[in-house]
Amino acid sequence: MLFFHAAIVSAESFINIVYILCTMPFVRKIKKHSGTYLALVESKWENGKPRQHVIKYLGKEVEGKAVRKVSTSDLKVTQVRRHLDVEIIDHLANELNLKQLLSTPALIFVYAQLLERPSINKMEEWLNETDILQALGIEKITTVQLYEALDKLQESDFSATETSIAQFFAVHEPKQSLVIDVTDTYFEGESIEEEPRRGKDGKVKRLIQIAIAVTQKNGFPIFHRIFPGNILGKKIFTEMIRTLVPLGYSGAILDRGFYSAKNIDDALALKLKLICGVVKDKHFKPILHGFDKEKLYRKENRVILRNTHVYCTSMPFKEGRLVVVYNPVAEVIKRERFYDKGGEEEDAAFLGFSLIYHNTDFDDVEVVRKYFEKDVVERSFKQLKGVLSLRPVRVWLKTHVEAHVKICFVAYAVLSLLQFKISKLDVSAVDALGILKNGYRVKLCDSKSGFEWDVILELTKLQEQMRNLVYKN
Repeated sequence: MLFFHAAIVSAESFINIVYILCTMPFVRKIKKHSGTYLALVESKWENGKPRQHVIKYLGKEVEGKAVRKVSTSDLKVTQVRRHLDVEIIDHLANELNLKQLLSTPALIFVYAQLLERPSINKMEEWLNETDILQALGIEKITTVQLYEALDKLQESDFSATETSIAQFFAVHEPKQSLVIDVTDTYFEGESIEEEPRRGKDGKVKRLIQIAIAVTQKNGFPIFHRIFPGNILGKKIFTEMIRTLVPLGYSGAILDRGFYSAKNIDDALALKLKLICGVVKDKHFKPILHGFDKEKLYRKENRVILRNTHVYCTSMPFKEGRLVVVYNPVAEVIKRERFYDKGGEEEDAAFLGFSLIYHNTDFDDVEVVRKYFEKDVVERSFKQLKGVLSLRPVRVWLKTHVEAHVKICFVAYAVLSLLQFKISKLDVSAVDALGILKNGYRVKLCDSKSGFEWDVILELTKLQEQMRNLVYKN
C-alpha cells in the first residue's frame, strides 16, 4: 500500500501516479468451470475507464502452483546435466564440512574423482555436463586454476582437514583401535628424484608408499601419510603411531611388515594396545621348531574364520602374548609351490605357520579373528587404487602427485560415509554412484514463447531409497 503526503503531492501528480499504477501489467486469476487459469494482463483507459486486456496466458493453477501448458511440438531439450549423483556427493561433503576445509577448486577435484575422473585438461568440458559448478556456487573454472589448486593444497596444512574428518567419524564409531597398512603406487613424473624399484605387482617403476589408518568396523579413513618408495614398514610404524596417539585412539591392528622389537617397545611405552603380525625370522624359528604340530592340530585349538579355519595357541611375550597360528590348508598349497621352486625340507617345516603379537585383553580366538579379518583396510586400498584411480597417478610434479593422494583420501572419506548411510541396502557405495549417475536435470524450452525451465527426471525406486537414506537425520 502506498501513502502520499497531501502537502507535497499535488492533485495532478496524484492522478498521474494512479494512472501509471493502474496501467502496469499484473497476473490475474481467471476462474472457469474447468479450473483456474493465470494470465498476464494490463489495464487500458477506454472512455475514461480502465479495462483489462490479456497480454498472454501463463498456464493453469494446480494446488496453488502455476502449471504451464506447452504443446509437445513446441517443446525442446536445450541441456542435460548429471544432477542426482552430484547432489548426493555435495550433501555428504557438507556433512563432512569439506566446504570450510578445502578450496572450491580442490572440491571440484574431489567430486570429479568420485564421479568420473577426467584428466585436468578435459575438466572444463566435463564440468559443463554436470551440476558441480552450480552446487559449489561458481560459474566456471579454468585449467590454470585447477593446477594452481594442486599447488595450494600441497602447501596447506592438511592435518586440520584430517582432524576434522576424524572428529566427524568418531561420532559414528567410537575411538578404539585403528587398522593401519601401507601400499605402494607408481607415478611417471621425472621431477621426483626416486629410483625405480619393484612394486608388489612385480612392475619396476618409481614408487611412493601410502600408509593409511582406518576404523576397524566401518573403514572410515582417519589419516594417511606419504613416504618414499624405499622406506621400510618398521620406520613407517613410528610416524603412524605418533599421529594415532594425539587423536585419542588406544591401539592399532598392523600387518607383519610393521613389526620390530623396538616398535613393540615404543608402543608399550605409549600404553598402546597392539595386534601385530610377526615376521618368522631367525629369532622366532626356534620357537616354531619347538611346537608339536599334532598337539596344535586339535579341535580345542580350532578357530573358524570367514573363509577358512586355523588352529592356535599362545605363550607370554613382551608384556603380552605371542600367538602361534597353524593353517593346514595353506600348508598344503604352499608346500607344493615351495617344492616346485626347489625348496629344502628343513625350511618347509615352517609353511602354514604364522605369528601374531598382542598385548590386549582379548583371548587367542578373538585376536586371531581381528587380525585375519582386518580386510577393512584392504577394501580401503582397493577403493583408493581402483574406484578413485589412485594408480596410476596422472600428474608429474611432486607437489601434484602428493596433492592427488590427498584428494583421493578426501574422496574416500565421502565414499565411506555414503557406504555407511546406505548400509541397509544390499548395494556398495561404488555401485550406488553408478545408479545415481542416471538422475539427470533437463532444461526445457517452449520454442514459441522462449520460456525455459528445469525438470529433474523422476527417480527410480532404488534411487529414491538411496536419497532418503543419505538425507536421513
